[in-house]
Amino acid sequence: MSTTSNTLSSLTQARPIVATVQETMTTLKIGRAKTYELLNAGVLESYLEGSSRKITWRSIEAYVERRLSEEAVRRNRHQVKQRETSGALR
Repeated sequence: MSTTSNTLSSLTQARPIVATVQETMTTLKIGRAKTYELLNAGVLESYLEGSSRKITWRSIEAYVERRLSEEAVRRNRHQVKQRETSGALR
């Protein structure tokens, strides 16, 4: 068994590689419509296994990381704007 196979095997024992739509909804605390909006926009990677939609955990984690980065930028802009406004009032 190769090192790559061993690594993949240990990862899949820790957590599955894919999630169902329901698991994704629960994990992200979003509804079915928002989940499919993200899927249709290509934000979340998925494939069909028979009639069951499977979503990669990697794409779920990437989505959360991206949203956190966007929020940090938004907060920074808001803080700068507040400083500018408070400086103008002086």
